[in-house]
Amino acid sequence: MSKRIDEIRNLLFTRKKVYVNELSDYYNISAVSIRKDLAKLEEEGILTRIYGGAVLSETSSPSESSPAIYFDNPILSQLAECACRQIEDGDIIFLGSGRTCCILAKLLHRIKNLSVVTNNITALDDLLSSGARIYLLGGEVTSTDGKTLFSSPENPQSFTDNIRVNKAFTSISGIDQQKGLTVNSIISTYIYRYIPTIANSWYIMASSDKFNKLSMYTAATLENVDYIITDGYPPEYHNMFEEDSVEVISVDSQMPHTSLKG
Repeated sequence: MSKRIDEIRNLLFTRKKVYVNELSDYYNISAVSIRKDLAKLEEEGILTRIYGGAVLSETSSPSESSPAIYFDNPILSQLAECACRQIEDGDIIFLGSGRTCCILAKLLHRIKNLSVVTNNITALDDLLSSGARIYLLGGEVTSTDGKTLFSSPENPQSFTDNIRVNKAFTSISGIDQQKGLTVNSIISTYIYRYIPTIANSWYIMASSDKFNKLSMYTAATLENVDYIITDGYPPEYHNMFEEDSVEVISVDSQMPHTSLKG
Protein backbone atom coordinates (compact mmCIF):
# COMPACT_ATOMS: atom_id res chain seq x y z
CA MET A 1 0.00 0.00 0.00
CA SER A 2 2.84 2.43 0.78
CA LYS A 3 4.02 2.26 -2.84
CA ARG A 4 0.53 3.18 -4.06
CA ILE A 5 0.34 6.06 -1.60
CA ASP A 6 3.75 7.31 -2.78
CA GLU A 7 2.53 7.23 -6.37
CA ILE A 8 -0.64 9.11 -5.48
CA ARG A 9 1.46 11.67 -3.59
CA ASN A 10 3.67 12.19 -6.66
CA LEU A 11 0.62 12.48 -8.86
CA LEU A 12 -0.75 15.21 -6.61
CA PHE A 13 2.46 17.22 -7.00
CA THR A 14 2.04 16.84 -10.75
CA ARG A 15 -1.64 17.45 -11.29
CA LYS A 16 -2.65 19.24 -8.08
CA LYS A 17 -5.90 17.23 -8.08
CA VAL A 18 -6.87 13.54 -8.16
CA TYR A 19 -10.20 11.75 -8.48
CA VAL A 20 -11.28 8.67 -6.56
CA ASN A 21 -12.93 6.95 -9.53
CA GLU A 22 -9.92 7.53 -11.77
CA LEU A 23 -7.50 6.08 -9.20
CA SER A 24 -9.86 3.19 -8.46
CA ASP A 25 -9.95 2.24 -12.14
CA TYR A 26 -6.20 2.63 -12.57
CA TYR A 27 -5.27 0.46 -9.57
CA ASN A 28 -8.23 -1.89 -10.04
CA ILE A 29 -9.23 -1.57 -6.39
CA SER A 30 -12.33 -0.28 -4.63
CA ALA A 31 -13.12 3.37 -4.14
CA VAL A 32 -13.14 2.66 -0.41
CA SER A 33 -9.46 1.65 -0.54
CA ILE A 34 -8.57 4.80 -2.45
CA ARG A 35 -10.39 6.96 0.08
CA LYS A 36 -8.36 5.31 2.85
CA ASP A 37 -5.16 6.20 0.97
CA LEU A 38 -6.34 9.79 0.60
CA ALA A 39 -7.18 9.89 4.29
CA LYS A 40 -3.60 8.93 5.16
CA LEU A 41 -2.24 11.65 2.88
CA GLU A 42 -4.65 14.10 4.44
CA GLU A 43 -3.22 13.22 7.85
CA GLU A 44 0.25 14.07 6.47
CA GLY A 45 -1.05 17.46 5.36
CA ILE A 46 -0.41 16.63 1.71
CA LEU A 47 -3.96 17.11 0.48
CA THR A 48 -7.43 18.41 1.18
CA ARG A 49 -10.28 16.10 0.33
CA ILE A 50 -13.08 17.37 -1.88
CA TYR A 51 -16.17 15.75 -3.31
CA GLY A 52 -15.02 12.89 -5.55
CA GLY A 53 -11.31 13.33 -4.91
CA ALA A 54 -8.65 15.54 -3.38
CA VAL A 55 -6.52 18.60 -4.12
CA LEU A 56 -2.92 19.33 -3.19
CA SER A 57 -2.59 21.30 0.03
CA GLU A 58 -1.26 24.82 -0.49
CA THR A 59 1.31 24.28 2.26
CA SER A 60 2.57 20.85 1.14
CA SER A 61 5.93 20.22 -0.52
CA PRO A 62 8.35 17.29 -0.94
CA SER A 63 10.20 16.16 2.17
CA GLU A 64 13.47 17.90 1.34
CA SER A 65 12.80 21.53 2.21
CA SER A 66 16.14 23.01 1.16
CA PRO A 67 17.05 23.12 -2.56
CA ALA A 68 20.65 22.30 -1.69
CA ILE A 69 19.57 19.18 0.20
CA TYR A 70 17.15 18.20 -2.56
CA PHE A 71 19.92 18.09 -5.18
CA ASP A 72 22.52 16.56 -2.84
CA ASN A 73 21.89 12.90 -3.66
CA PRO A 74 24.97 10.66 -4.05
CA ILE A 75 23.35 8.10 -6.37
CA LEU A 76 21.83 10.70 -8.67
CA SER A 77 25.13 12.59 -8.67
CA GLN A 78 26.92 9.42 -9.82
CA LEU A 79 24.41 8.99 -12.62
CA ALA A 80 24.89 12.60 -13.70
CA GLU A 81 28.69 12.29 -13.58
CA CYS A 82 28.54 9.19 -15.74
CA ALA A 83 26.17 10.90 -18.17
CA CYS A 84 28.46 13.91 -18.43
CA ARG A 85 31.28 11.60 -19.55
CA GLN A 86 29.17 10.59 -22.54
CA ILE A 87 29.03 14.19 -23.80
CA GLU A 88 31.77 15.45 -26.09
CA ASP A 89 32.92 18.91 -27.10
CA GLY A 90 30.70 20.25 -29.87
CA ASP A 91 27.73 18.01 -29.10
CA ILE A 92 24.13 19.11 -29.48
CA ILE A 93 22.07 17.51 -26.71
CA PHE A 94 18.55 17.43 -25.37
CA LEU A 95 18.33 17.69 -21.58
CA GLY A 96 15.12 16.55 -19.94
CA SER A 97 13.48 17.55 -16.68
CA GLY A 98 13.74 16.25 -13.12
CA ARG A 99 16.31 16.16 -10.37
CA THR A 100 18.99 14.05 -12.08
CA CYS A 101 18.90 16.26 -15.17
CA CYS A 102 19.25 19.33 -12.96
CA ILE A 103 22.36 17.81 -11.39
CA LEU A 104 23.75 17.04 -14.85
CA ALA A 105 23.19 20.67 -15.87
CA LYS A 106 25.56 21.75 -13.10
CA LEU A 107 28.36 19.71 -14.75
CA LEU A 108 28.01 20.91 -18.34
CA HIS A 109 30.47 23.78 -17.91
CA ARG A 110 33.11 21.11 -18.56
CA ILE A 111 32.00 20.71 -22.18
CA LYS A 112 33.21 23.14 -24.84
CA ASN A 113 31.08 24.41 -27.71
CA LEU A 114 27.98 22.66 -26.37
CA SER A 115 24.42 23.30 -27.55
CA VAL A 116 21.52 22.31 -25.28
CA VAL A 117 17.85 21.97 -26.19
CA THR A 118 15.82 21.68 -23.01
CA ASN A 119 12.46 21.99 -21.33
CA ASN A 120 14.14 22.07 -17.90
CA ILE A 121 13.29 25.47 -16.46
CA THR A 122 14.87 24.79 -13.06
CA ALA A 123 18.24 24.05 -14.70
CA LEU A 124 18.23 27.21 -16.81
CA ASP A 125 20.53 29.25 -14.55
CA ASP A 126 23.14 26.49 -14.46
CA LEU A 127 22.90 26.01 -18.21
CA LEU A 128 23.40 29.72 -18.85
CA SER A 129 26.41 29.70 -16.52
CA SER A 130 27.91 26.76 -18.42
CA GLY A 131 28.49 28.90 -21.50
CA ALA A 132 26.49 26.54 -23.71
CA ARG A 133 24.07 27.73 -26.37
CA ILE A 134 20.62 27.22 -24.90
CA TYR A 135 17.36 26.57 -26.73
CA LEU A 136 14.43 26.53 -24.31
CA LEU A 137 11.22 24.81 -25.35
CA GLY A 138 7.98 26.64 -24.67
CA GLY A 139 4.61 25.27 -23.64
CA GLU A 140 2.75 24.45 -20.46
CA VAL A 141 4.83 24.69 -17.28
CA THR A 142 4.37 22.05 -14.58
CA SER A 143 6.20 19.97 -11.94
CA THR A 144 6.17 16.37 -10.81
CA ASP A 145 7.88 16.89 -7.47
CA GLY A 146 7.05 20.41 -6.34
CA LYS A 147 10.72 21.38 -6.70
CA THR A 148 11.65 21.22 -10.38
CA LEU A 149 9.79 22.90 -13.22
CA PHE A 150 9.59 21.93 -16.86
CA SER A 151 7.68 22.92 -19.97
CA SER A 152 6.13 20.92 -22.78
CA PRO A 153 5.50 22.07 -26.36
CA GLU A 154 1.87 22.84 -27.02
CA ASN A 155 2.34 21.41 -30.51
CA PRO A 156 4.43 18.22 -30.30
CA GLN A 157 4.71 18.10 -34.09
CA SER A 158 6.77 21.31 -34.08
CA PHE A 159 9.10 19.57 -31.64
CA THR A 160 9.94 16.86 -34.16
CA ASP A 161 9.92 19.08 -37.23
CA ASN A 162 12.41 21.68 -36.02
CA ILE A 163 14.81 19.95 -33.61
CA ARG A 164 17.67 17.48 -34.14
CA VAL A 165 20.26 16.53 -31.49
CA ASN A 166 23.17 14.10 -31.21
CA LYS A 167 22.20 12.82 -27.80
CA ALA A 168 19.21 13.06 -25.46
CA PHE A 169 19.52 12.72 -21.68
CA THR A 170 16.47 12.14 -19.52
CA SER A 171 15.54 10.61 -16.21
CA ILE A 172 12.53 8.33 -15.71
CA SER A 173 9.92 7.75 -13.00
CA GLY A 174 9.71 3.99 -13.41
CA ILE A 175 10.77 1.05 -15.59
CA ASP A 176 8.44 -1.93 -15.86
CA GLN A 177 8.86 -5.13 -17.88
CA GLN A 178 5.36 -4.93 -19.30
CA LYS A 179 4.66 -1.18 -19.40
CA GLY A 180 8.16 0.00 -20.33
CA LEU A 181 9.18 3.55 -19.39
CA THR A 182 6.60 5.26 -17.20
CA VAL A 183 6.23 8.81 -15.90
CA ASN A 184 4.02 10.66 -13.43
CA SER A 185 2.90 13.42 -15.79
CA ILE A 186 0.96 13.00 -19.01
CA ILE A 187 2.68 16.17 -20.23
CA SER A 188 6.02 14.36 -20.03
CA THR A 189 4.78 11.73 -22.45
CA TYR A 190 4.51 14.34 -25.21
CA ILE A 191 8.28 14.75 -25.22
CA TYR A 192 9.38 11.20 -24.36
CA ARG A 193 7.41 9.75 -27.24
CA TYR A 194 9.16 12.02 -29.73
CA ILE A 195 12.74 11.76 -28.43
CA PRO A 196 13.60 8.77 -30.70
CA THR A 197 12.71 10.89 -33.75
CA ILE A 198 14.95 13.85 -32.82
CA ALA A 199 17.98 12.19 -31.19
CA ASN A 200 20.65 9.93 -32.64
CA SER A 201 21.11 8.38 -29.18
CA TRP A 202 18.82 8.38 -26.13
CA TYR A 203 20.38 8.02 -22.67
CA ILE A 204 18.12 7.22 -19.71
CA MET A 205 19.55 7.95 -16.25
CA ALA A 206 17.83 5.49 -13.90
CA SER A 207 18.77 4.61 -10.33
CA SER A 208 18.26 0.98 -9.32
CA ASP A 209 15.07 1.79 -7.39
CA LYS A 210 13.34 2.80 -10.64
CA PHE A 211 13.23 -0.79 -11.89
CA ASN A 212 10.03 -2.75 -11.29
CA LYS A 213 8.39 0.56 -10.47
CA LEU A 214 5.21 1.55 -12.28
CA SER A 215 4.14 5.17 -12.60
CA MET A 216 0.91 6.53 -14.00
CA TYR A 217 1.64 6.98 -17.72
CA THR A 218 3.58 4.91 -20.26
CA ALA A 219 5.98 7.18 -22.15
CA ALA A 220 8.00 4.80 -24.35
CA THR A 221 9.21 1.23 -24.68
CA LEU A 222 12.71 -0.04 -23.94
CA GLU A 223 13.38 -0.65 -27.63
CA ASN A 224 13.27 3.14 -28.13
CA VAL A 225 16.22 3.61 -25.74
CA ASP A 226 19.88 3.33 -26.75
CA TYR A 227 21.61 3.54 -23.35
CA ILE A 228 20.63 3.17 -19.71
CA ILE A 229 22.96 4.71 -17.12
CA THR A 230 22.37 3.03 -13.77
CA ASP A 231 23.88 1.90 -10.49
CA GLY A 232 22.26 -1.52 -10.87
CA TYR A 233 19.25 -3.40 -12.19
CA PRO A 234 17.39 -6.67 -11.47
CA PRO A 235 18.80 -9.71 -13.33
CA GLU A 236 15.51 -10.37 -15.11
CA TYR A 237 16.10 -7.24 -17.20
CA HIS A 238 19.34 -8.51 -18.72
CA ASN A 239 17.67 -10.51 -21.50
CA MET A 240 15.28 -7.66 -22.20
CA PHE A 241 18.19 -5.27 -22.68
CA GLU A 242 19.83 -7.71 -25.08
CA GLU A 243 16.62 -8.29 -27.04
CA ASP A 244 15.95 -4.55 -27.34
CA SER A 245 19.63 -3.70 -28.05
CA VAL A 246 19.89 -1.45 -25.01
CA GLU A 247 23.44 -0.78 -23.84
CA VAL A 248 23.79 -0.54 -20.06
CA ILE A 249 26.43 1.81 -18.66
CA SER A 250 27.35 1.12 -15.05
CA VAL A 251 28.30 4.01 -12.79
CA ASP A 252 30.70 1.64 -11.02
CA SER A 253 32.78 0.57 -13.98
CA GLN A 254 32.07 3.50 -16.31
CA MET A 255 32.04 0.79 -18.99
CA PRO A 256 29.01 -0.74 -20.70
CA HIS A 257 27.90 -4.21 -19.62
CA THR A 258 27.10 -4.98 -23.24
CA SER A 259 28.11 -3.52 -26.55
CA LEU A 260 25.15 -4.07 -28.80
CA LYS A 261 24.84 -0.77 -30.63
CA GLY A 262 26.87 -0.09 -33.67
